[in-house]
Amino acid sequence: MIDGLILVLLVQVIIEIPYVLVQTLMFLIITYPSIDFYLSADKLVWYFYTMFCTLLSFTYFGMLLVSLTPSFQVASVVASFCYTMFTLFSGFIIPAPVSNCYSLVTP
Repeated sequence: MIDGLILVLLVQVIIEIPYVLVQTLMFLIITYPSIDFYLSADKLVWYFYTMFCTLLSFTYFGMLLVSLTPSFQVASVVASFCYTMFTLFSGFIIPAPVSNCYSLVTP
């Protein structure tokens, strides 16, 4: 029984890799030129690797939450909270530049 369970879990993990690979390629084709990054092979590979690992980890985290919570609705609520906390504490929130109108108010 344990061998069958491990096999099912392993197949669930492996089957997501091609789908995330296609998603990452589509995302890379759209966003890399849109962001206007410097076009070089090593930067493109690093961008692909970073996005692939990020999407794969979010997919696996969602699978973990669905398996640990009693229903899909509870998993969605918990995932929403966790993703908000991940984003909040990851350092990707870039502060907006301060407008020059404040310089007129301060001496």
